Order: sequence, then structure tokens, then C-alpha cells
Amino acid sequence: MITYEEALRLIEKHVEPLGKCEARLEDMFGAYLAEDVVATMPSPQFDNSAVDGYGVRANDLAAASSEAPKELKLVTAIAAGAPSDLQIESGQAVKIFTGARVPTSCQAVVMREYCREENGNVLIECTTQPGENIRRQGEEYRKGETVLHAGIKVTPPVVSLLASLGHVRFPIFEKPRVALVVTGDELVEPGHPLKEGQIYNSNAYGLTAALNALGIKECTSFIARDTREQTSECFKKALEQSDLVISSGGVSVGDHDYVKETLEALGAKTIFWRIAIKPGKPVYFGVLETGGKRKYIFGLPGNPVSVLVTFHQIVKPAIKKMAGGAFSASRSVRLKTGARLKKRPGRVDFVRGTLMREENGDSAAIPTRGQESHMLSGLAKADALLHFASEAEQLEPGDPVDLTLINWAD
Repeated sequence: MITYEEALRLIEKHVEPLGKCEARLEDMFGAYLAEDVVATMPSPQFDNSAVDGYGVRANDLAAASSEAPKELKLVTAIAAGAPSDLQIESGQAVKIFTGARVPTSCQAVVMREYCREENGNVLIECTTQPGENIRRQGEEYRKGETVLHAGIKVTPPVVSLLASLGHVRFPIFEKPRVALVVTGDELVEPGHPLKEGQIYNSNAYGLTAALNALGIKECTSFIARDTREQTSECFKKALEQSDLVISSGGVSVGDHDYVKETLEALGAKTIFWRIAIKPGKPVYFGVLETGGKRKYIFGLPGNPVSVLVTFHQIVKPAIKKMAGGAFSASRSVRLKTGARLKKRPGRVDFVRGTLMREENGDSAAIPTRGQESHMLSGLAKADALLHFASEAEQLEPGDPVDLTLINWAD
């Protein structure tokens, strides 16, 4: 049995990004950039106005004030998108709108709130400095400059930036094709009546939702009944159709736990099996080399909380790296506990918790009700996983604790 940290190191060592493809801007949200974004033009492309106002020569307003406004002759108006090579002289001004090109002879733009027009002139009630309210060409980046590096996740601002540079399509890393294998004779699909001893197949739906949150909208799902033949057949189909197989159940040491031996019989190399964590000790990670391709398999426990906690803490970082992102566990912070906790030493406990604000303004993490691995309500209410350290036996209220903020989408 290995530690949680060792498991993450082994996953990072063995998992590699998938191939690249080009995607339309409309279809690339949530993917990772496969190439650097190099500026095709400077930003801004030209000197332009940051406000609606009046372009002036700064010296003309040296003594202007609300009590003694400076009167300048209004020459013309320049709208956004209009070309302008107009040159103003001392004593003149030009009306200009946000985003419009600023003539080179204009040293500053005065906001319209400090100006008023009268009889074809403009009265300005303040001084100004050269460059005020002018966005200079290339001040954000210049043509040929690397603006974003490969591996950045595509968010709405990234899409907008690509569009601003004229891109219609851009290279991204492919997202993994995923297949699910849920095991158990007791499983029944929701919507059908349960017979004695049966339970609904919640794991497939929970895992599908977790994959959807990462931008993987389609995955194939198989139910393997508790026989070697059924388990082998489902894994064969799953491996043929996917880059990543995630299973639930059948991975421990029971009489009907066939996942590990089945995968090894199919040629998978076991990287690790069992991690010193709770919930989720019997986690399997394997790699199958077939047809020049590498496929990854995670065998997760069958209890529904164990499935989702191990997905969040172990599988999600692997998916991010497969999809071209940086391998990283979810963001952790350090807070104090708001309740007494006890456990046996030897495993890291991922305690489901919520964050609360105490009367003194400090934040604290409080365990949710329902901490057993079959109690989904405790996880459903949680917004954090407290890392109850392996060697620790007890935490008192106020003791510091590391915790992972639960974020299914990142």
C-alpha cells in the first residue's frame, strides 16, 4: 500500500498528453491550448481613446479650471472605426469617442464630463497631461510576442483573445475518450423497481456528471455482472472504445472482485493497487500498451462516496494532464478545524466538510454529517475535503488542517 503523495507521483510519471487537433473557437471551451498564441498584430493596433471626450494639445489647457475654462475651436468628430489623419493646431480640439483612433497631433483626451460645447467650440474646465486617456499602440503586446503559452486552459477570455487576433480555429489538445465500467449483480438503473438486496446504479451517473464538469460530454458506460466472463467482456469493449477506462467496484479482495486480475490478463501493467487513504483504499491504476497507443485504467472502489472522492483527488489530475493541462491536484488551503475529529493512524482521511465564518471573523472547516463511504448526503453538502493526516489520531477545534476545495470543473 502506497501513500497518497506516492500515488500522485506515479500517475504524473506515467500519464502523457493525447494528440493535438484544431478546433473552432465555438467548440474549444474547457480544452487546453496545444500551441503558444503569438500575436498577429499589436494590441492596441493603434493609438485610441480610452474615453468619450475631446482630443487636445496639453499646453492649451495649462491654466484651465472650472472657474476659468479654456475655450477651443471644435474641428470635427472622430467615431470608433473611422480612419483619421487629421492634424489639430494649437487652440483646436477634436471630439472623439471611446476606441476611436487618436490623431498624432492630439497629446491627450479630456473626458467629456469636464467639457461643454457652445457655438461650435468646446469649453474645458481642467488641465491635462500628455498621454492622458490615450491607449498607446502595442502597450499590451507587440506583433510577434508570445501572448499565451501552450497548456493554458481555454476560458471565455482566452476565446475572446484568440478572436481578437483574427483566429477562427486554433490547435488544442484532444480530450480523452472515456469509458465507465460499473460492476455488481445488485445494480439496477434508476426508474426501475428494486427487488430485495438491489440498489440503484448511482456511480455511473455520478462519474458521468464529474466528467461532464471537466468538459467531457460523452462517455460509454458498461455494467459488468459479478463473473469473470462478464468483467472481461466489459473491459475489452471499454478499452477498445476509449483512451481512459474508469471502473467502480470489484477492485478489492472479495470473492467476486475480478477487476485487477482481469486487467492484468488483458495485458495491463499494474502501476499501483491500494492507497493509504480513506475513503478509497482499494484504488487500482494500470497502463495498457496496445496498437502503438497507451491506455489508462483507474479501478475505483464501489461505495459511492469513495468513487467520487477518489475521482476528485486522483483521477481528475490525470485527466487534466491527458487533455494537455498541468498535472496538479485541486487547490489546497490551510484553515482551522471547527470540531473534534478522531481516527486510527495509518491513512489520510478525506473528511467531507463545509466552510463557516466564526463570530471573530475567522474561517473554520466543519465536518458534514454522514462520513461513511456509503453516505452520499455528506459529500453532497460538502465544499471541502479536510486532509486528516496519516499519522494523526485526533484534531481539536482550532487545530490547523490542510483542505482541498471541492471544484468539479477544474
